[in-house]
Amino acid sequence: MTVTEFPPLLSEEDLQKYKVPLRWRDRCAAHFALYHLCLKRQSADTSVDCKHDKHAWEECENLDLIRRKQELKEVKEQRRSELQ
Repeated sequence: MTVTEFPPLLSEEDLQKYKVPLRWRDRCAAHFALYHLCLKRQSADTSVDCKHDKHAWEECENLDLIRRKQELKEVKEQRRSELQ
C-alpha cells in the first residue's frame, strides 16, 4: 500500500483514547493508533501480524517529513526573494 495522502486528523478525545504520545500527535497519528492497537492484539494472539500497519505509519511519517522539508524550502525561497 502506498500512502498518497494523509489520514484525517484525530480529535483530542481520540488522541487521549488511543493514548497517542505527544511526540507522535501529528498528521500520521491515526496510523500510529492503528499500529499500536495491532500490537496490543498481537500480544494476546501471536498469529496477528502488524507489519502492514507499521509500514503504513512509517510511510506516512516519511511523506510528512518530505512535505515539511518542501514547505521549509518554499518559505526560505520566499524570504530570499523578499530581501532582494
